[in-house]
Amino acid sequence: MERKLNSEMFVLRSIACLSIALLHALYRVYDDGNTPWVESVGLLLTFGTPVFVFISQFVLSFAYPDGIPAKFWEKRIKYILLPYFFFGALYAGLKGLDMASSEGIPLFQAFWYFLWRHWLLGDFHGYFILIIFQFYALFLLFQKYAKKFTPRSILIASFVINVAYLGFFNFTKPVDTVAAQYIWDKLYWVFSPGWIFYFTVAYYLGRNEAWFREKLKQFRLAVYVLPVVTGALVLFVNGQGWITAHSSKRIDMLLFAMSMILLLFTVASSLKKVPRVLEWSSRYSFGIYLLHPLLLALFVKLPSSFGLQNLGLFSVLLQFVGCVVGSAIIMNIANRIPGGAFVFGRVGIGINQTKPPKPLDKPIISSIGNIN
Repeated sequence: MERKLNSEMFVLRSIACLSIALLHALYRVYDDGNTPWVESVGLLLTFGTPVFVFISQFVLSFAYPDGIPAKFWEKRIKYILLPYFFFGALYAGLKGLDMASSEGIPLFQAFWYFLWRHWLLGDFHGYFILIIFQFYALFLLFQKYAKKFTPRSILIASFVINVAYLGFFNFTKPVDTVAAQYIWDKLYWVFSPGWIFYFTVAYYLGRNEAWFREKLKQFRLAVYVLPVVTGALVLFVNGQGWITAHSSKRIDMLLFAMSMILLLFTVASSLKKVPRVLEWSSRYSFGIYLLHPLLLALFVKLPSSFGLQNLGLFSVLLQFVGCVVGSAIIMNIANRIPGGAFVFGRVGIGINQTKPPKPLDKPIISSIGNIN
């Protein structure tokens, strides 16, 4: 089954990836967003994760509207799930080292404490992968059974489920137990009801892409106004303290993220050609997503003479560019080693490519000069 590509997804994937990297660079420099303007900007930048959920399903629905691709699970296990386990172990090891040195706990005990939480609960930034695997399974079910229902009924039902789920965790408090506190703090992020509306919208828009384009042209003014209105709503709700979570898992972010998806798709559709930097960052987005927190943590350890900590917005820019470019370089090198894509993920295909790049047959040392 031949795979179709949608050029707008390169733009959306790139912007989503870069927004997350910029958010984390901003928080590294400005103490996790405790400055008011940083808190506001950082909150709006969290739209990147919902965009990733949308993209993962739009691409499948657009490329395979009438069937299921061959080796569906095999490819996703090799190039997405295996890197999830590797990075889960890597970050567990780093956190374990830190805990062992600061609290005097045996290293293996500290490592195991984080490892099982990372792998089973998605208790690190890779939790997104557990979400999309749930939606991969749901996509297969939709391919078989969604035609029995009208799109309107499914969209309405998914919106109600999404709002009710997020509302429950946004507006209620857990009972006084460690387990309940953990569920309210983090674990509820991992389950599909918190993202189901993005999935259903992406599923139907991907299958009706031509209709989607025409509607965006018809309501172009609304598309440009909605992000301003919904973004202002998010900031107002946050300022009033009605929802205190500074993340994408808020009811109001559901509206803002969807409006940003419509805006980005509209802007991308108007481009004659995808900008090269956006196509490039889109191809490396998976590696950037997984690797950038590691590089940002390393930047903090550098001497202040490097200028990466105390120069305000310039420090943000340096760390942002450094973690994006550094992640792409590491992923590029890894993909040139046989089996490296199973560890760091596979470099995506370009807009004019039909197949991803193959690893080099020669040893990596002799091939470094050919990296481009």
